[in-house]
Amino acid sequence: MKKIITFFIILSSLTVTAQTEIAGSVLEKESQKPLEFAEVIVLNNKSSIITGAVTDANGVFELNVEKGEYTMQVTYTGEILFTKNITVAEKSIDIGVIEIVNAQELDEVVVAAKKKLIQRKIDRLIFNVENSSKASAGDALEVLRVTPGVRVQNNQITMIGKSNLQVMINDKIVQLSGEDLSNFLRSIASEDIKNIEVITTPPAKYEASGNSGLVNITLKQAKKDSWNAQLKSSYTQRRYPAGSVGGNFNFNKDKLSIASSINYTDADFFYDQQDNAYFPDGLWATSTPVKFSNKGLSGRIDLNYQITSNWEMGAQYLYNKSDYLSTDTPYTAVYDNNTNEIIRSLRSNGAMDLSPEIHSVNYNNGFTLDTLGRKITLNLDYFKYNNPDIKTYNGVSIIEDPYSEQFYRGINTNKQDVTNVSAKLDIEYPLHWVDLSFGGKISSSKSLNDILFYNSGLVDDPVTDMPLAQNDFEYKEDIQAAYISANKKFNDTWSMQIGLRMEATQTDSKSNNLNLSVNDDYAKLFPTFYLSYNATENSNFSFNYSKRIKRPSFSQINPNDYWMNPFQTIAGNAFLQPSFIDNFELTNTYKNFVTKLYYNYEDDVFSRVPLADSETNIIRFTFENFITTNRIGFSENYTFNKVKWWSSYNGLDINYSKSTFNLEEDHEDQEGINATVYTYNDFNLNADKTLLMGVNYWYSFPGVDGIFDTKSASSLSLSLQYLLLNKDLNITLRGNDLFKTAAIRRTTTVNDVFQTARYYFDNRSFQLSISYKFGNKNISAKRHATGNEDEKGRI
Repeated sequence: MKKIITFFIILSSLTVTAQTEIAGSVLEKESQKPLEFAEVIVLNNKSSIITGAVTDANGVFELNVEKGEYTMQVTYTGEILFTKNITVAEKSIDIGVIEIVNAQELDEVVVAAKKKLIQRKIDRLIFNVENSSKASAGDALEVLRVTPGVRVQNNQITMIGKSNLQVMINDKIVQLSGEDLSNFLRSIASEDIKNIEVITTPPAKYEASGNSGLVNITLKQAKKDSWNAQLKSSYTQRRYPAGSVGGNFNFNKDKLSIASSINYTDADFFYDQQDNAYFPDGLWATSTPVKFSNKGLSGRIDLNYQITSNWEMGAQYLYNKSDYLSTDTPYTAVYDNNTNEIIRSLRSNGAMDLSPEIHSVNYNNGFTLDTLGRKITLNLDYFKYNNPDIKTYNGVSIIEDPYSEQFYRGINTNKQDVTNVSAKLDIEYPLHWVDLSFGGKISSSKSLNDILFYNSGLVDDPVTDMPLAQNDFEYKEDIQAAYISANKKFNDTWSMQIGLRMEATQTDSKSNNLNLSVNDDYAKLFPTFYLSYNATENSNFSFNYSKRIKRPSFSQINPNDYWMNPFQTIAGNAFLQPSFIDNFELTNTYKNFVTKLYYNYEDDVFSRVPLADSETNIIRFTFENFITTNRIGFSENYTFNKVKWWSSYNGLDINYSKSTFNLEEDHEDQEGINATVYTYNDFNLNADKTLLMGVNYWYSFPGVDGIFDTKSASSLSLSLQYLLLNKDLNITLRGNDLFKTAAIRRTTTVNDVFQTARYYFDNRSFQLSISYKFGNKNISAKRHATGNEDEKGRI
């Protein structure tokens, strides 16, 4: 590493001898916080501007000028706040820290600066929420609905051209999914959001795992000596009622910053699943209505303390406990292929009781080395996940002619414990001609599973005794990673960033009852490349490339069978291998238009596959590495905000994918076109912008997804929001999926058995939510990025 740094220093001295670099930083004197977007300009003796720069988020600036006598000025929103005469005669000048007195509050100045609604940086797109009408629209989930490149469908957040994504808050990944993630995002007030970063090809600094992009929600910085709090509650009516209450408290005084939140949810919801399998002897049609009940408590606290001007220390504790209880009554009718009459039926009752609990602890230190922005960040993390679950089923199988009855019963229990410890070091080391960053991470994970099960199969008498058999599964994983990244801005037009990450992985899977032991040891390189060209003030072109890895979750490699009924089982695969993805993107951002061409190559992808046995009529759901996919696509997004009372975000995504399959069971290659259109509209119904209406609609055309053909789906949602008491009291009424058209429908053929499925996740709902803010509503205490986010995401 020292040789690399020395090489960059020598190279920089050969390339910039004609000019001198002037560097320093700008702080707001009273708050001692970096002043972002301050203009630093250099004038000659004729008061003509020679060059200039804008300070970054750390208040840092860099300039290059020839030798001579100059005047340097710092201006902010048109006001000259600092002037100094300088003589340039050396190869570099460190101005040091410039402290200025700013008469305006920092958050108010940000609004006055009028940043562009959409900005393009070399490795990400930035949506400046504070300049959007969404700044007072309610919560973070509503803002994500209109973020370029992001889709919110059935409360599932996805990224155009990606199979999934991860959400970050101030660079910290939120390890929640589905309804839990949606509820968490609803707890973040949109007024507290500064911007949203859409990172479709994450740089080398981030873990290489996942075909996902990243969405980073950046909260506004806190004012000095201030606090705020918010109380929220909501009532949701789906088929069954649901409610939630929560609150947060933020505090910032002197050197101490605190951010805390707590939320409680009590929700019932309905899940309807229809599965049909066309076996040679008849159609097996299964209808499975499921009622879920969830009681969940989550809380977190972030502490941050500024020990010295160059040393910042922080800690975070995150807790999440949920109690899930589901009951289902699946019914399977078997129809004769010739007469279409029911010749057999299965009627069952099932229950599932889960109690996942999460403890996450983070300790971090940040060290600033100098005024050029060189700094070191250290994260130490501990994560523990515990989930005892019990799944039971019982039922009767009836054959009509001649009439006979058989019975079945089963139970599956599993006590799963997952622990992870990790250490992560990041170093930002800008040089005279290039911004360099490097670092590394070590991580150790262990997953223990204690499994008890019983499956009676079909028997002639009701089952009263269930002797349990014991299974086990143990999985260990160690990862060591190192990365280096370099960012170079050649001029106001061209900039480039390159990065390389290396990850070495060792895994060990064991199951005594299955007499199984699988070890794996591999090391891979993950390059990233970004090139940006500013054609005009309003137009930017960028090209991005990244290589990624997708590792299986801990449950996907557990080889033990879980019986849902005598004819359906679910099992993992201890021999499952990671898959690799290459991502290419060409993007043009022009005013409020974002146009993107993208190509993805996914090799040896693993996925769940239903393996149907025509002789036993058993369908075994397992995971295999069997898919290779090529996908090329085009997307267009347009934000309309030409009138004060109406803002509209509209998008179109079209992609063509071709997948080849490597299965023992025959399956034809799958290819086709996927397309989605969407429009999200907000209307201000009065001049004070205290009465707002939202109209959102999306439509997905028929397409393909892995081995499945997918059918069309759509959703229409309406909202009405009323703001009172100086906009501190927010009352919102929402109606989602009003026509109940967002069901997932798909078909496939595996081992010559044609299968269809229809899943509906109780999306149609009506929600009334109320929130009240008090204190200083512009505060947001710092949240810390932890170092074990990838491991937590695989729970």
